[in-house]
Amino acid sequence: MVDEAYKKAFRTAIQARMKKLFMTHLVIYLVVNIVWLAINYMVVIPANPNLPVWQPWYSPIGWGICIVIHYMTYVSGGEKLIMEVEAEAER
Repeated sequence: MVDEAYKKAFRTAIQARMKKLFMTHLVIYLVVNIVWLAINYMVVIPANPNLPVWQPWYSPIGWGICIVIHYMTYVSGGEKLIMEVEAEAER
């Protein structure tokens, strides 16, 4: 009984930590890319009018794909990781 309560508390703590790390990653992504796009549209593109308009979006799109992978791996698919950590802790 105590063992099950401990496992449930451990699982809840790990899930909360994974969500917190994801939210931190998401906030950093938003702040950095807003600044990145603002600099590009206010400085770089006016100085180089021949650049394609979509060029500044390479970084946000690439990093956005990584954000989605982070979410799928650690937040929605975190149950498998938690089970691995629990199995390792039992050894």
